[in-house]
Amino acid sequence: MDIVTVGHAVADIVLKPIPDDFFQIDAVNIPSIATVTGGDALNTAIDCARLGMQVGYVAKTGTDANGDFVRREVAKEGVDISRVVTTDKAGTACSVHFLKEDGERHTVVLTGANAELNYEDLDLDYFKQAKVVQYGSANGLEKLDGDGITRLFKACKEAGCITSMDVTCDLPPEVCYNNVKDVLHYTDIFFPSDYEAEILTGGLTKCEDIEEFFRPFGIKILVIKLGARGVYVTDFTKRRYISTFNVPKVVDVTGCGDSFVAAFLTGIVKGWSMEECAVLGNAVGSMNCQVLGANLGVRTFDETMDYIRERIDEVPEDLRARFQ
Repeated sequence: MDIVTVGHAVADIVLKPIPDDFFQIDAVNIPSIATVTGGDALNTAIDCARLGMQVGYVAKTGTDANGDFVRREVAKEGVDISRVVTTDKAGTACSVHFLKEDGERHTVVLTGANAELNYEDLDLDYFKQAKVVQYGSANGLEKLDGDGITRLFKACKEAGCITSMDVTCDLPPEVCYNNVKDVLHYTDIFFPSDYEAEILTGGLTKCEDIEEFFRPFGIKILVIKLGARGVYVTDFTKRRYISTFNVPKVVDVTGCGDSFVAAFLTGIVKGWSMEECAVLGNAVGSMNCQVLGANLGVRTFDETMDYIRERIDEVPEDLRARFQ
């Protein structure tokens, strides 16, 4: 197994375009309403599979129609869902995304079964067979955050797996930090956004300062996602800003961070440098933001490489050899 992801399972309802004054009017006709899968770990699992990785996915869903939909759609992508567990204590998580013309989104969330996923649901032997274990929802799974994910990552590190973590920061800052401070000591690759990093570090905004904050944890690669500006990557010895690709029109930014993570981890499995992984991640994210939905813009590895080759002038000159 190349990559096993663990975290959110969500049925996403996407509405677009929503006018700025939506909540001041009674009704609006829109051309598009779509139901798709969502959730950090789920998106990353699907995206990794599309990029040619052998992928497993661990999550908890309800026994409802949304749960059937999520499991069916993930399995269709070739992802192993044999360790997805179900519960009758809560329905499957659901999000409704209101997307504006410029791609900005506002979301209403039902946490549902995600709140029930816990350490006892995890098959450690299943995780230990993976080259990379990715936790896609730090601060989003109340029964797994903190001690649960720390125990999992410690076991995976001892088994020789590469551990990787993405994060959300919708809780009070001190809670967000306390949920991840222990597991970071067992995390090889960490993927906060600039906004999330600012919260976790108590207000730091300069990437170099954020790097120094996280240095004592022993993280091997820190990737700070900067949105349309690209990413900052460091192994705490060398560091670099890598710009993303030019996009003619942003349609939907939902899932773009997850698709970046998937592509970066794909590069890691292939043995690429962190800078090359960042280029691949930027390409997949750029492709994905031009399509409605969390992962409908993610293509095969070969198609992604073609996308980069067609825009090779946007790749830093010293990194072009990998993609030519």
